[in-house]
Amino acid sequence: MKNKNDKTMQNRTVSLKPYVYERPSISAVTIRIMILLIIQVVMLFLTKSYSAIIVIVCATTGAFFSSLIHFLFTKKQNFLSLTAIIQGMIIGMLLPQDYPPVTAFFVSLLTLLIFKYIFEHNENFWINVISVSVLVAYFIGRNYFPGFQVGPELFALKNPSISLINDGVFPIYDFDVSLCQDLNVSIFSKFKATLPNGILSMLWDTGSVIPAFRFNFLTIIASIVLFSDNSFSVLIPGIFLFVYGLLVKLFFPFMAGGSFNQGDIILAILTSGTLFVAVFMLQWFGTHPMTIVGKLIYSIFAGVFAFLIAGCGTSAIGMVYVVVMCNIVNLLIRQIEERHMDKIINKIAKESSLGVAKNEGNN
Repeated sequence: MKNKNDKTMQNRTVSLKPYVYERPSISAVTIRIMILLIIQVVMLFLTKSYSAIIVIVCATTGAFFSSLIHFLFTKKQNFLSLTAIIQGMIIGMLLPQDYPPVTAFFVSLLTLLIFKYIFEHNENFWINVISVSVLVAYFIGRNYFPGFQVGPELFALKNPSISLINDGVFPIYDFDVSLCQDLNVSIFSKFKATLPNGILSMLWDTGSVIPAFRFNFLTIIASIVLFSDNSFSVLIPGIFLFVYGLLVKLFFPFMAGGSFNQGDIILAILTSGTLFVAVFMLQWFGTHPMTIVGKLIYSIFAGVFAFLIAGCGTSAIGMVYVVVMCNIVNLLIRQIEERHMDKIINKIAKESSLGVAKNEGNN
């Protein structure tokens, strides 16, 4: 005869997947990042930027061979590492399109290979090896990287981006003028504001010789994809962009003898690869704090570093330096986080041992 408990047990369903994950796995995130980067490479193909694609392919090939060589000598991990492929792609995208492809190949190969041997037991290093590779490439071929496009004569202006657009530094596409007029009539006129011609073109394609600096709209779409399902935290890039934009807005023209609170946020955000670095590099695996307070401090430092190094924008290498500086700050923050966590664990262990001892005494 079956009792009620047996009947209840029969009605229960047992799930083989009892866990619900708050965010995708690292492998899923890397595949997603690769697809988003490939979309930008496809855009390079559509805009006939073939020399840029060649540099990216060479840097990616160098990254592939670094994983292959490391695998052949250590036999400790699969040689086809998606992480290494993505690193190679980003390295290539941060190099000018006329950079020597052979040099791009060897810089990517040797830098990644050296770091794999230094950090043999950890695929994700504490320092962003992408930034190190780009800096090495910069010191080898500095003349291939463009200089600041904002000269001292524009520092004190309210909107240097408009001057650069009028001077032809940034291209204006056919859709820009008509779309700006429609948006001004339908939306911005209600707020007594005007969207200047050329801004939408900067959002679509800045025409920079560095591929990662070009397609800001695609980078924004990538951020929506990565942040929508907690692949990455929106806190770090959000605070970084806010602090950097605020500092530029308040202080940059003022420091050059201009007016207070008249800085060009659009130029700062849409040049120098600011959005690209915020989305794909600033919180690379293992290079950012884990706690909310740590992430907040890390992001504020990133914004300050960006203001001090990249200024109001149009820097070819400034944001790469920002990532390296943030990696160093992250080391200090992580040490504080680990000490704090050790104190919590020791406290819990002590309370647990006292509780056990008390129970044994009562018994």
